[in-house]
Order: sequence, then C-alpha cells, then structure tokens
Amino acid sequence: MVGAHAASDITYHLGGNCRSVSAEVGVDDESTAGGSAVFRIYRDAALVADRGVGTASDPPVRLTADLTGGRKLRLVVTDAGDGIDHDHADGAAPELVCT
Repeated sequence: MVGAHAASDITYHLGGNCRSVSAEVGVDDESTAGGSAVFRIYRDAALVADRGVGTASDPPVRLTADLTGGRKLRLVVTDAGDGIDHDHADGAAPELVCT
C-alpha cells in the first residue's frame, strides 16, 4: 500500500521495462471531515490514468495505466481545489507488471 497526503508526487524509475500498473485508489476512511483528492498516473510526462475527484465517502476505484516504454512512473495526488485539509490518499493492492 502507498499512502500520501495531497499534494504529493512520487516517482519510480522504470527503465522502459514495465507494461502496466494498477491499484485501488481512494481517500482514506479516516478522512471523514471533508477530505477530497484527485488521483493521476503519468508515464514519463504523459497522463495515462485519471481517477478524478474522490472523497472519503466514495468507494475505492481500480485505476490502471499502460506503462509500455515508459522510463518513469509518477503517482500524483492533488487536492480537489478545496485545500489540503484531510486529503489523505491511499493506493492499495498495487500491481506493477514488468519484464
């Protein structure tokens, strides 16, 4: 599991050897006081998956992205335009497929 607080930008070096990534993403259940966040996955500079706005009352969503040929994987969490209070984001059950 990966947990982060908005705003965050986590980068992994792939070296062009991975095909895909997926994870269940959502705002942590403990963020009951109005937490909201936007979840995005980038392959190098290209946006390849966007969950959009999620709140603590929304169920997690499986986010999957094509990483073929990518040198870097970026996991980005931002606030939803309403400030960063209670914006605790989780990525659970991650799967990275590489050769």
